[in-house]
Amino acid sequence: MLEDKVEVRTSPLEGRGLFATEAIAVDTLVMEAPLLLIPSDQRGALQATLVDDYVYEWDDDGTAALVLGVSSMCNHADAPNAFLWLVPDGLVAQLFTLRDVEEGEEITVSYRAEEGSEGAPLWFEVRDAR
Repeated sequence: MLEDKVEVRTSPLEGRGLFATEAIAVDTLVMEAPLLLIPSDQRGALQATLVDDYVYEWDDDGTAALVLGVSSMCNHADAPNAFLWLVPDGLVAQLFTLRDVEEGEEITVSYRAEEGSEGAPLWFEVRDAR
C-alpha cells in the first residue's frame, strides 16, 4: 500500500483533501483503513455532529460506517480518480485508483452510494476545482 505517497492538504474543492505526493498507477490499492460501525439507534446523535458528513451508509438497517484514517479526507467528484470500497467481511475500507493519478493531484471519490447512481442527488453543491 502507498500511505507514504499521499498527504492531506488544503483543497480547492472543499476544506481539506487527500493528494498524491508521487504518481500512482491505475488499479493501485493506495490504502486500507479500519471501519467503525455506528448502530442505527445511535445514528440520530451522530447526525447532529460534523462527523456525520464523513460516514457511509453500511446496510439497509441504518447502520453507518466511519472510515478511520486519511482516506476519509477524499472529496467528492462526479468523475473521480479513485474508488473507496467498504469491505463487509473485513470491516475495512480500501482506496483504489480508477485511473493514473499525477503527482500533486487530489484523490477524489464519488459519494454516491451505488454504481449507476450518477444522477442521484447529493446533500451539498458540487464544486469544480478548475
